[in-house]
Amino acid sequence: MRTTLPETYATTRADLHRLAVYVVSPARAAVDGEITLRSTPGGFGTPLFGPQDRQVRVTGVDLLVEERSETVAREPVTTLARAAELVGIAPAVEQEEKFDVPPHGDLDAPLAVDGEAAAALADWYRLAFEALAELWRESRPEDRLSPHVRLWPEHFDAAVDLGADDRGGTYGLSPGDRFDPHPYVYATRWSGGPDDPFYGAPFGGAWLPYAEVAGAPDAHAAVLAFLREARGKRLGY
Repeated sequence: MRTTLPETYATTRADLHRLAVYVVSPARAAVDGEITLRSTPGGFGTPLFGPQDRQVRVTGVDLLVEERSETVAREPVTTLARAAELVGIAPAVEQEEKFDVPPHGDLDAPLAVDGEAAAALADWYRLAFEALAELWRESRPEDRLSPHVRLWPEHFDAAVDLGADDRGGTYGLSPGDRFDPHPYVYATRWSGGPDDPFYGAPFGGAWLPYAEVAGAPDAHAAVLAFLREARGKRLGY
């Protein structure tokens, strides 16, 4: 885990977020109605979908379309308009009406995607899926409100929902947002439970900033320890 992020990280993350909302996720949704994404080698993308086992994903600075693990299209990310053309859809501009998504802006304007920053984002998503999958496996089957770890295009974060009744909460890793432009780990509690300073972040949850993750001897262990503590407090231990 790199201790400092490239200066281009926030801009790259923001423009890849737009790509996810208006092109990558809609490419899947047009076929099976599902919007969620996942960590993929070198970046993020859809799971396999449709009868051709199609996958649309970003790796580094490139956008790829694959079918049955064979690349059918690949080129550097340039604009939203060109990306949509490459995957065979119109830019899903109606997604701008969804809650808390970035505006699509000029569809023909260049997207600022830097290779080093894109690699940092890919590393964060890989860590997110590994740690959250472990937390999910440790939970009781009846508490697994999420079927698996998912990357949500609206917030661009990886998350799982765990718990029932007054012990439910969301556990996730954000790549950065208006709360904090840097990546961070978070936990929210939906309702119930006594006041606890652990859940004292301004958004009403708990959070672990990027600096603490990156500065830890083992980033995976640090993230998982935080998530386990957050989960334990919801369960009352």
